[in-house]
Amino acid sequence: MTRAEKIIQKLEYYIANNIYESIETEIFELKNQPANQKDKEYVSIKETICSFLNANGGIIIIGIKEDKKNKKYIFNGYNSNFEESIKILETAAVYDINAKPINISEYIKFEIRDFLNGRILIVFVERLPHDIKFVFTYNKERELVAYERKMEGDHPIDKNKIEAQEEYKIEIKYTKELLPVTNTNINNLSVDKLNDYIYLINIKKKIESPKADIESAKSFLLRKSFITKDYEPTILGMLVCGEYPEDFLGTRCEVDCFLNNPIKIAQSKQVYKDNVLQLMDLCFNFIYSHIQISITAKDGGTAIPEYPDDLIRECINNSLAHRDYTIDRFINIDLVPQKHIEIRNPGGFKKQLLIEKTDHEIPLRRIIPNQKPVNPKLADVLKVFNKYEGKGIGMATLVNECLNDKIDIPYYKFRDENDISLVIQSGKLLDDTIENLLSSFSGFIENLTQGEELTNAQKHIIAYLYKSEKENENYRYTILLTPDNNHFDAIKSLEKYGLIYKHSESTSIHPIFILHRELFKENFNSELIEIFGNSYLALSNDYKECIKIIFKIDKYSKQKAVSASLIGNIMYLTQHQKILDVRTFDNFKRKIRTVFNKLEQAKFIIKANKRYVINKKYVKNNDLFN
Repeated sequence: MTRAEKIIQKLEYYIANNIYESIETEIFELKNQPANQKDKEYVSIKETICSFLNANGGIIIIGIKEDKKNKKYIFNGYNSNFEESIKILETAAVYDINAKPINISEYIKFEIRDFLNGRILIVFVERLPHDIKFVFTYNKERELVAYERKMEGDHPIDKNKIEAQEEYKIEIKYTKELLPVTNTNINNLSVDKLNDYIYLINIKKKIESPKADIESAKSFLLRKSFITKDYEPTILGMLVCGEYPEDFLGTRCEVDCFLNNPIKIAQSKQVYKDNVLQLMDLCFNFIYSHIQISITAKDGGTAIPEYPDDLIRECINNSLAHRDYTIDRFINIDLVPQKHIEIRNPGGFKKQLLIEKTDHEIPLRRIIPNQKPVNPKLADVLKVFNKYEGKGIGMATLVNECLNDKIDIPYYKFRDENDISLVIQSGKLLDDTIENLLSSFSGFIENLTQGEELTNAQKHIIAYLYKSEKENENYRYTILLTPDNNHFDAIKSLEKYGLIYKHSESTSIHPIFILHRELFKENFNSELIEIFGNSYLALSNDYKECIKIIFKIDKYSKQKAVSASLIGNIMYLTQHQKILDVRTFDNFKRKIRTVFNKLEQAKFIIKANKRYVINKKYVKNNDLFN
């Protein structure tokens, strides 16, 4: 059942049973049928179409009115008197910045459907390719305005954002993907592969007829920028439907996939050379066949892959869409089971997307999410894999998958200015390491929140900022949190509590949040030397670390039970991040139990009120090993 069918089914039930629950979202809108084209409702429909085109697409249902004031839905239905006005929307709903009408028939689909005792009209709107955005429409004051979708409403796009987009369109006018491929001609393109692509774009709505031969496909090839005006195949055309793309593109149409397993016999390598659509499937199948699949107890045993399916596919998609095709070098995918997927790409980031402040006491290495593809025409081609309701997983959504605990924090590694890797870490953001951190500072946090418990969303923001800073220290670049991540309510409340604040390098456009510095405190040597003197200095590292953690919990936590097992867990996760080998973990815990017992015997720690604490009345120069 599609998303639209689920919504319609829900609306039928609500109206039939006089139930009200708001269901409008950033991709769904209800409209009453307008009386005519001058009706304000008709203008409102055009504004929503404009918003969906400029944002991530959406669905409009015409014939049902939402009465928010009286909390009910009113079904007035749709009739054919409006059909002529609907058809006009394809060619006269939106305009470019110069008020020139834009034909959007390729991006809009209409469907009349029976509903209760009448009919409704469903309008499916796809997002526009980046080289066409932004589009405008006339509001009720007859002003030309560009709209975008935010939450449940249509809002005018900021003037600065429009100017930046126009500059971007000029910049990509002669983009690298459209460069001609030397020593080729139109006969080096395959009509069968072209028809495979046409089949994909026709799945939701037939917009192009299959081609009998390459000669008859010329107008389509030109329109899609697969060939130049001189009928030379472009890089884009060769990638999509080249007969033997590797003969002309070299390693630019190659992806090397490697399973980097600690067990040599389980290692695997595949080198794929093919058209871009086939590469995407081949790479996805390689990754998916080698990742871990776990089974939940829910629904009779549901299979859950180590990484979300859509995330894998879209990350491969983005890799192919954003690489620099002027560099003759392959993409490399390195899969390390239970650790990470690393996708290494030819190309880099523009400097304006990087926030680097490495000489600050709190080093920053952040990347500003960029939804504008380097190769917009190719990105549009790759979109056929989720032709409708497909919301490309760019950086912002990659972060959302992390904030939803589908993966651990992703980061980028720069090898040089034209060689960059995206590392997608297995696991989850709010893991045992973060839970231990929050528990260790629970008293300190509760004091700042004035007794309010942290919400799940707030915990995830703390986890993301904590791990970001740790990765930044290791010369890794993390993705900046933005309003697109849908966690700004949690950010605002944490800022109000004083648990997070803005870095001195923040700007109004790109706020950079960091955690309260106390949450990073790990060195308590001065306090411990004051208590234990030379006896503390003489201890080996494991003993010192054990004492430090107990001291931290004693000082900042409201936790009552402090045991050797807890300290062992914290120390192991600090050193290894994850428990991958149970035997190694158990051996480590036994070692820490011995350390813990010796510290208690030597009176470094004592039991008070059912918890172990630092012995602040310790007799200095006592010998641990006496």
